[in-house]
Amino acid sequence: MAHRVFTPWPACAGLLLLALGACAAPGGDYDALMAERQVLGAKQESFTICHGHGCRLRSEAGLTALEWDPVADLFAEPAASAEIERGRIAMAIGIIETEVGRKTGTSTDQGGTFTAVSGNDQIDCVDETTNTSIYLTLLARAGYLKWHKIEGWAGRGALFDGAWPHQTAVIVELRGGKPYAVDSWFEDNGRAAHVVPLEAWRAGWKPPGFVDHLL
Repeated sequence: MAHRVFTPWPACAGLLLLALGACAAPGGDYDALMAERQVLGAKQESFTICHGHGCRLRSEAGLTALEWDPVADLFAEPAASAEIERGRIAMAIGIIETEVGRKTGTSTDQGGTFTAVSGNDQIDCVDETTNTSIYLTLLARAGYLKWHKIEGWAGRGALFDGAWPHQTAVIVELRGGKPYAVDSWFEDNGRAAHVVPLEAWRAGWKPPGFVDHLL
C-alpha cells in the first residue's frame, strides 16, 4: 500500500478553486519543479507522485524489475532517430502510469481536469506535469534518452487572456535544441502521452475531439 501524504489546503478555498488556478503558472526549470513539489531523488525503486489536484496529495511508489521490463523492452534497441525516441517516450509514460496507478489508487484518473474535480484519484495538469517529469527522470537515469534531455516545464493561458491555464513537462532535442511538450493530461491513466512541438502546444494544441467535461 502506498504511503499517502496530504498537503494542507484551506477549507474555504475548495477544490474547484484549486483546479481553476493551479495550472496558471508560466513555467520553470526542472530542478525548481522537483524541489518545489517535493519530489526530488526519483529512482526506479522509489519515487513520489502527485495527485488530487495541484500536488495536494503525494503518494510513494516504485517499480520492480519485472514491472520495468516493458519499458526496458521499448528501449532495448537504440532509437534510429529523435522522432522514434519521442514515440517511445510517449508509450513509456503510459506504461509507467499503469503500474503507478495500481499502487497509488490513481488508475481511474480520467483525461482532463474537471471530469472528477473532487476525486483524490484524479490528476490535473500540475500533477501530470510533475509525474511525467518524474517518469522522464526514470528514463534518463536508465540511459534511454539518447536524442533528448529533460528541460523542465512550460505553461500556457491565464484566464484573463481568454485561454484556459495549462502546463506540461518539456524535453529538448539535443541536435538543434527544439523543445517538445510531453503532455499526459489529455488521456486517461495508462494511455500514451502526447509529444508535440512546444510552439504548437503553446498555441493551444489539443488532441482532435478533446473536451474537458465541465467546460
